[in-house]
Amino acid sequence: MIYNKKWTLKYKGEVKETNLSKKINISPEISQILNNRGIENEKDAEIFMNPSLEYLRDPFLMKDMKKSTERIKKAIENKERIYIYGDYDVDGVSSTSILYLYFKSIGFPVKYYIPNRLEEGYGINEDAIKKIHDDGCDLIITVDCGITSVKEVELANELGIDVIITDHHECQSEIPDAYAIVNPKQEDCNYPFDMLCGCGVAFKMIQALTDEEEFKTSMFDYLEIVTLATICDIVPLIDENRIIVKNGLKLMKEGKNLGLRELIKVCGIETNKIGSSHIGFSIGPRINASGRLGYSYLGVQLFTTDNEDEAKEIANILEGKNIERQMIESKMYKEAEEILSSDERFKDDKVLVIAKEGWQHGIIGIVASKLTEKYYKPTILLTIEDGEATGSARSIKGFSIFDALVSCKDLMNKFGGHEQAAGLALDAKNIDELRVRINEIADYNLSKEDLIENIKVEYELKEDSATLDLVDNLHKLEPFGLSNPSPRFIMRDLLLTNIFKMGKNKQHLKIIVENKKSYECVGFNMAYLADNFQLGDKVDILFQVDENNYNNERKVQFLLKDIRLSHPKSAVTNNLSMKLFEKISPENKDSLYSVNTSEEDLVIDIDGDKNINIFDYIEEDTLVITNTLNGFYRALSDISLTDVEYEINFNYINEKNNKVQLIFSPNIDKIDLKRYNRVILYDYLYNKEEYSYLNKNILNSDNIIKYYGEEDKIYLKNIIDNIVPSREEFINIYKQMLMSKELHLNLDEIKRVFKILPLKTFIILKVFKELNLLNFEMNYEDNTVTICLLQKPDKKLNLDESLILNNLKVLKQEYVKSY
Repeated sequence: MIYNKKWTLKYKGEVKETNLSKKINISPEISQILNNRGIENEKDAEIFMNPSLEYLRDPFLMKDMKKSTERIKKAIENKERIYIYGDYDVDGVSSTSILYLYFKSIGFPVKYYIPNRLEEGYGINEDAIKKIHDDGCDLIITVDCGITSVKEVELANELGIDVIITDHHECQSEIPDAYAIVNPKQEDCNYPFDMLCGCGVAFKMIQALTDEEEFKTSMFDYLEIVTLATICDIVPLIDENRIIVKNGLKLMKEGKNLGLRELIKVCGIETNKIGSSHIGFSIGPRINASGRLGYSYLGVQLFTTDNEDEAKEIANILEGKNIERQMIESKMYKEAEEILSSDERFKDDKVLVIAKEGWQHGIIGIVASKLTEKYYKPTILLTIEDGEATGSARSIKGFSIFDALVSCKDLMNKFGGHEQAAGLALDAKNIDELRVRINEIADYNLSKEDLIENIKVEYELKEDSATLDLVDNLHKLEPFGLSNPSPRFIMRDLLLTNIFKMGKNKQHLKIIVENKKSYECVGFNMAYLADNFQLGDKVDILFQVDENNYNNERKVQFLLKDIRLSHPKSAVTNNLSMKLFEKISPENKDSLYSVNTSEEDLVIDIDGDKNINIFDYIEEDTLVITNTLNGFYRALSDISLTDVEYEINFNYINEKNNKVQLIFSPNIDKIDLKRYNRVILYDYLYNKEEYSYLNKNILNSDNIIKYYGEEDKIYLKNIIDNIVPSREEFINIYKQMLMSKELHLNLDEIKRVFKILPLKTFIILKVFKELNLLNFEMNYEDNTVTICLLQKPDKKLNLDESLILNNLKVLKQEYVKSY
């Protein structure tokens, strides 16, 4: 079983009450989440849950802040013409809005300029500089852009315009020759927190321009908008960002900003329940939608208006633009998927570089994000127009797309961004070269393991804890975002009772799972997983806890983030299970079961204990032994949740490595037991002789962990009951092969064709192969088996001559004697 995503538990074990949970009166579940974030004492918990605005840092610690504010105050004094130059995304629109509101509050008229995304692209452009100059501008203050605009600033300087850059994007080797640059990411900037968004930097400039006492009051005029930008720009919600967002969300419930209040209404969000997820998934996309379609000014107009009717009108226009954006996005996503499926090379590419003529500039970033999320590969999406390709790049953890583009800068006309996201433009003729070179960089920097998303999980949630109280208590940990992600949990071994696709385009997934209780789970944009499961399967789910409030009836609902098979409903239709069945019986005389121990050495203590925390025992150089499908799937689920690398082996192995070795149906006497620090048994062994052999040959018998219970004995008994086929079953298969001569079957067809359990079928095939009656080959890449009848032997068939069959009979006898 290959998992598409890795799940790693931050805390492995049962959640219990702690001193912290008692002291500050919070539940053990919330206390453990705080602990997972490194918060272990009362004071740190208080600061985390109630971050005060008093902790905002001194803005003058930022390089060029003093120089910038002095220049702005001089411009105000001399009545110079000031332009705010923003960007078209949420961060840029928000930055422009708060700086405009500041000047409006002091009664000083300024203008703002936001480039049209479709016609001008990202950042400062020379035509815009010329337009602004023609309007008599003396000073440009950039927000959320400008740090890469070397030529454009040079032009402004030539035209006699001073430029103050405020930005938060990564700096390139050449810095613009601006009057001043306020960007905490500059190497020589000593500001202690460099993770602010563009609007956060603009907010610090307003703080620097305002009297300290006055700012304690006036900051509330900007806080909601800065909160919106901070959440939507996906910066780490720590330090000042957490202070801003925690307090901004409280303020948003009061609805101080008229435009934002109307937009929240249009989204259908209950103001008193607004959280970071509403901002990121409902409000932000509506602001972005206008920018993506070339109407960025609407966002600034919405946030700066004093007129309620105008605010309502703009909010409704934004809603319409968002619907339009969704339609374009859906079409573009479908086309991108078609390009991926039509070219085999994309399967091996570690970075997806996809280009097409006619794609909408403004929507490309969203589609790139969705493809990155689905395939967990860095993605560059480009639209081609008049021989130039422009677009957006999105990346995965551990691969800086910005650094990769820097390495390919000779191919670029323009690019900028940061580690996880970037914008770029290049000649269309260079697209193939970009694809080749950026994949060479990725081949060097990304391993296969890097391309498996590692989802961090808080802990395994017990059913009794999945309550509405938990939903309510989780709000205390908001705001959620980068560095404080929404808590994710797992539940395992749940019965899948319903599964269906929903949504206008059937793109969403809804499942019902149950154990003691039944749970409704919704997976947005996860409908593509539906075909991997069937009703009756046991599944493990990874989710966020939420609520469904329908007809004023509140109930717990899970937001699905991943789902994987725990145990198939039918082993005979599951290829991995079939492979396990095939490996139970010996291949040949060299792989026969052959443990012999004298009576006095026999081990009596074979009882197991499933009440231990197994995660305390899974570590490097551990051998995990399983003998049944149930034990194998349990072991695989547990091991996969740890940080330790593991291998699945169907035969004994003796090469040295540090990985956990998961072995199914082992020949214990053929394993070099002394090289393992520990052995974990997830199943009963076939007989007591095997326990004795294990005790004698491992370095320390105290390191044998028996992780099973009395109820697990039934799974091994089922195997033993079917391990020796009857003579009639041998005859039936041989007769069928006499008629067919040759068969080429999918593994899941075996039971249907031979009408015998797969375990018995594989044993019969191996015995016949041993006796030279037929030959068969397993192909696990295609999950097929090819069986060929051999020439009829001269002498009569005698099953008693089969070493394999006799060996299995002895194994069954030893099992009966032992149990």
